[in-house]
Amino acid sequence: MFRKHVVRLLGALAALTPWLVIQFPDIPWEALIPLSLALLGGAEAVQRVEDRKTETALFEPSPEESASAAHLRLALYEAGLAASPNTSKAPLLGRE
Repeated sequence: MFRKHVVRLLGALAALTPWLVIQFPDIPWEALIPLSLALLGGAEAVQRVEDRKTETALFEPSPEESASAAHLRLALYEAGLAASPNTSKAPLLGRE
């Protein structure tokens, strides 16, 4: 579950940083800047990984396209067998 929502979690933690300054006024806000930058940097790194996976997936054929291409190849193969003059080696259904 954590791997699935890591960007959201890091973003929420970065958004809570100003709340820490309000709740705990004794903490110097300058000390929280590196925390916010680290959280946002981690979220950015994870988002880039996700973007790369999405970009890779866009160039892969969908399962429906693969199945459609396989059906087309099979139909063309069958049509080629039916059109060939010597069908005795590969009889079609319904012919004897």
